[in-house]
Amino acid sequence: MPTGLIAESFYFETGIFEFHMSSSVLVDAPAKRVWRVISDAARWSEWADVCTRVWDSLDEQTWKPGHKFGFMLKMAGKSVPFSVTVSRIKTGKLIEWKSTKFTITAVRTISIELGNDQCKVTDSKHFSSYVLPIRFAYPRKVIRRMTESWLSDLKQEAELSE
Repeated sequence: MPTGLIAESFYFETGIFEFHMSSSVLVDAPAKRVWRVISDAARWSEWADVCTRVWDSLDEQTWKPGHKFGFMLKMAGKSVPFSVTVSRIKTGKLIEWKSTKFTITAVRTISIELGNDQCKVTDSKHFSSYVLPIRFAYPRKVIRRMTESWLSDLKQEAELSE
């Protein structure tokens, strides 16, 4: 990934059974265009290297709490399927979903801070488990690389699309 794309990144571990991670990128495109790229889940695998497939996908008009969809991600050289449920949506500003895998509940929130010709996209994740230490199933270096790759690919797609 080219240097300078990620505006900020942080990791906060609250114990072996919980951690938060967040990364942001500045995108030189109007927020409306960035939202269109993010909310068109059916196309994620076309532009995001970490995403190989999406099923039961949504488009900009169908995002709503309770909708279930899935995607396949490349994690540490393996394809891993995720089935998620949309938990929150603020059209044009925020998408959030939840999933549970290996007794670990993950909440992913993608938000856009509005700007005229530039906006900031933040991808936040919260992982928690009552049984399994998070770092064994979701090593933070792997999750960080995946998050920053997705944000970098999103930046490129939004800046090139019209």
